[in-house]
Amino acid sequence: MRYLFLIICFSIGLSSCDFDSDSTQGKLIDFIPSKSILILESENLSQSLEELTSTELFQNNDSSPIFQEIKDNFKFTRYFQQDAEAFLAVTPIGERELATSLIIEDKYLKLDSIQLKKQSKIDYAGKEISEFKLENATFYSTLIEKVRISSESKLIIENVIRAYNNQFKFNETFYKAHKAATGETSIFIDLKEADYLYKNELKGLNPKSLKGLGKWLSLDVEVSEGNYTWSGAILTEEATDKLNLFNGTSPKSFRLHEVTPVNATGFLSLSFSDFKKLQGNRSAQNYKATSPLKFIFQNANEVGAIELENGALVYDMISSNVTKTLDSLSTKIQQETSFRNQTIYSFEAENVFADFSPLLSNHKFSVFTVYDSHFLFAKNQEVLENMLVNINNRSVLSESSSFQMALNKMSSSAHMVWGGQLDAIVNQLEKSATEDFLPNLKNFNTNGYSSVMMQATQEDNFAFVNGILSKNKAETESGEAIQAKRVKLENTITSDPYFFTNWRTRQKDIAVQDETNTLHLIAKDGNTIWKKALDSRIVGGIHTFDIYRNTRLQMAFTTQNKLYVIDKNGNNVNPFPLDFNDFITEGLAIFDYDNNGKYRFVVVQNDEVLMFNKEGKLVKGFDYKSQGNIKRTPKHIRIGRKDYILVENDQGLKILSRTGAERVKPRQKISTSGNEFGLHNKSFVGSNGDGDLLKISETGTVKTTELNLSDNHFITVSPKHVVTFSENKLSVNGVSKTLDYGLYLPPQIHEQANRTFFSIVDQQASKVYLFDEQAELVSGFPVYGNSQIDLDLKVPNEINFIVKGDDNAVLIYNKNL
Repeated sequence: MRYLFLIICFSIGLSSCDFDSDSTQGKLIDFIPSKSILILESENLSQSLEELTSTELFQNNDSSPIFQEIKDNFKFTRYFQQDAEAFLAVTPIGERELATSLIIEDKYLKLDSIQLKKQSKIDYAGKEISEFKLENATFYSTLIEKVRISSESKLIIENVIRAYNNQFKFNETFYKAHKAATGETSIFIDLKEADYLYKNELKGLNPKSLKGLGKWLSLDVEVSEGNYTWSGAILTEEATDKLNLFNGTSPKSFRLHEVTPVNATGFLSLSFSDFKKLQGNRSAQNYKATSPLKFIFQNANEVGAIELENGALVYDMISSNVTKTLDSLSTKIQQETSFRNQTIYSFEAENVFADFSPLLSNHKFSVFTVYDSHFLFAKNQEVLENMLVNINNRSVLSESSSFQMALNKMSSSAHMVWGGQLDAIVNQLEKSATEDFLPNLKNFNTNGYSSVMMQATQEDNFAFVNGILSKNKAETESGEAIQAKRVKLENTITSDPYFFTNWRTRQKDIAVQDETNTLHLIAKDGNTIWKKALDSRIVGGIHTFDIYRNTRLQMAFTTQNKLYVIDKNGNNVNPFPLDFNDFITEGLAIFDYDNNGKYRFVVVQNDEVLMFNKEGKLVKGFDYKSQGNIKRTPKHIRIGRKDYILVENDQGLKILSRTGAERVKPRQKISTSGNEFGLHNKSFVGSNGDGDLLKISETGTVKTTELNLSDNHFITVSPKHVVTFSENKLSVNGVSKTLDYGLYLPPQIHEQANRTFFSIVDQQASKVYLFDEQAELVSGFPVYGNSQIDLDLKVPNEINFIVKGDDNAVLIYNKNL
């Protein structure tokens, strides 16, 4: 499936040249350069290329270096009239270079007399080769039987002349492939030599599932409503080609997409009506590998492989009799464990799917689980856990509206089906790319396109092929499945996870602490960037800020005895950390009164509030005498040009000035509920112990509104929003939603990039709910999670958030809107 992307990418790139062409059916096909590996034929080249380049996908990537390079290779074609039939050919020269050629009738050469005078003529084997060095291009050309063969390579022209003189015909199987093509635009690819198209750019790429399928792939390509679709055939030269293994079996409806995560690189499905017949075909081709677990496939009509985002493999076998299959495996099972109420079985490592080689690569698996009728096999339990995270969150291709759209345009059954999401395929290709080629993939814009599928069904000596690269409909994007990624630590996580922005890469990394008091900074791909041993647990949250106001961000937090400021590399920023003899009892607050970088680090120790500047010195001038232990982290609020500091202690809420003096004294005695007060509509808003809404003005006027909230209610406020939760009722700005009863954490308000969302987490059911500004549940929610979330809204039309999953795992979610 990765190779499929390259075919599409190359074909689209090829079409970026500024062609105009015109042609007829003469003997053009007889002058294709020998050893060509990619050939494009069109009845009207300019029309075909205009169609191929009209899509949003092409337009978004037209300026990429690889497309520009391909355009440069075809510069010479602008000297030909372009409303014509023509062949374009790509031919290897040596191990590293590819040469491009145009085969077209001579009458379409459109050089003027001045340009014609610039040609140099070379006699070669009884024919004449013209060398043109024009303003925009250098190319070589020869004329044979009124056919003009032109190329950027002189060697290619010489090879064409020799082939003509020796009456050499191009590959016989290619001629059969050519006859199978019926469309106005066709692409032919030599599957056995196609690695020349990418091997110097993607050195780690090894598309095993596509090797050995046959010799020539013939595709009629069309563009409709932005979708690239293709249909055709794979033609073989040898009886041992892999698709012949399906002879005598009928394809069945495929279901592998039901368990394939949307962020997986993709899947390969194999379906068959008769397992015994398939094995007979393997024996006839002298494939002898077999598995001691071969008996489990007697009730199967589909098997396949799923490549996850991190490269791990899960093999799937779909059984028509789950109970019988599971019972037959009972003597092999060594241990049973549970994950998310799903049983995972372990057994002695075996090449379970050996009876499907060479269609599936050989891998030894030692664990499996059963989901619905899917028997999912992997090398270790963590791989299956990551798989189940996505399945349980419905983050699978069958829940993706864009994939379903693509699926509706394809056959419901095929012997082989490759499928996946374009973004995931491009991300996986990046891992194989050379340093020079990598920018082409990193900057590849897939906006508006998601799903890629290709099918092959064997019949007689060739296979029918069809495929699609589908464009999303705008109205379906909000219904897309949520992508989930799981990052597992060795030890139990003891803090909520927080995003930390790497100022150099602008990537969102993840900061989280485990039970050994180690702070981890983890990249989104799951790789640990650094670890840092801390003296004790983190108290409160982790703040991201810019201590020097030079765009280089740091993180700050307190532990039980220290105040830390740490840079992106995990190094302490001088003069931090600050040490404290007594315990720090509430989380750190950072005040910047005038937004000028004169930070105040606010530390709470029981009944004391201490302020430090960024030089680590105790700030003088703040003198607050508490009348009891402080219950929560102090908060700074600015209304107009006035600063207020909210401190809540045993005596209730205190609204202070910068100096610590009481700035607003409520005109009546109030009892607070224990929820945090905040700014809303220029008032200090919270709730009392009776479940009523309290609004305190700057003059101290108190307004009470009866809400009849329960004793253990929550309230969260922002300048524009008030959110309450009581028993199982969530209220967003007065709009009430009923949730399942459970054990909930306080609701959160997420305001960023002019967008607002509201979240609440049920720890009892491990569910994260997310609501939009109209208090509507976002499609795809709830999802699995066990902590407060950190939500990132900076990417337009996306939401990204992190949450604690299981005891030792962080979940990374992505959702298109």
